[in-house]
Amino acid sequence: MTQDCLNSPSTADVSKRLPKGIHVIGAERLSDPSVEGISRRKRIRKKEDPSTNPTSWSYIFILHMAAKGMEKWLEKFNADEKNTKQPYFIHKTLRYSYKDEEKQQGVKKTLEQSVSGFVFLQGTVNDLQEFLADYFPQFHLVKDRSLGRPASIKDSIMQPFMNVMKTHPEQVTFLRDDFEKFAKDHVKLRVLSGPFKDYEGYIVRIDRDRQLVFDFGGRAVAIRGVHKEDFEVVEE
Repeated sequence: MTQDCLNSPSTADVSKRLPKGIHVIGAERLSDPSVEGISRRKRIRKKEDPSTNPTSWSYIFILHMAAKGMEKWLEKFNADEKNTKQPYFIHKTLRYSYKDEEKQQGVKKTLEQSVSGFVFLQGTVNDLQEFLADYFPQFHLVKDRSLGRPASIKDSIMQPFMNVMKTHPEQVTFLRDDFEKFAKDHVKLRVLSGPFKDYEGYIVRIDRDRQLVFDFGGRAVAIRGVHKEDFEVVEE
């Protein structure tokens, strides 16, 4: 079941070494698995500012019922040919309930708006701020606390996130702590294979499960089922 928050750092198995059972390209040739002994593959990566890219995403943080109302409004807004469509994605959690509530028999899964109410909007930060000012002046884009400005998420990060939220939302956990807190005693890795290729973060043991903790618009988010992919150490 998807969790919106988890106070988890105390549950993490930490040591300044590569996490066990993770395939890190190049690490198998080394007798010393410590960070100092790792041969890092250098890549020249230009620092990008996704806030000016119209394909990037930002988000607002609203109450559960307000999220439902906004979803209906956006559907109607986008259906009107006079309007320029506003792409959006509403974070939903997976809720389990009985098919027969009286007999408490059978289990059904239903997707519902998260209690926290994350609503993601696609566009440049400036365009989204204008959109909110015109139609929802009571709401403002959430800031990336590490940068002190509205959070902006690259579409290449957002698409896999949306896909897993639509198919397996129970694999995603929003954590309470800042992403930087997980850097202590962890090696930053880059995913080289699978649907989350190019994601960067730390493999952390949470609830007895190895999960990838990554920076998602200034929030720390954990995803299960990624530890079997290929990784490389991030050159920082």
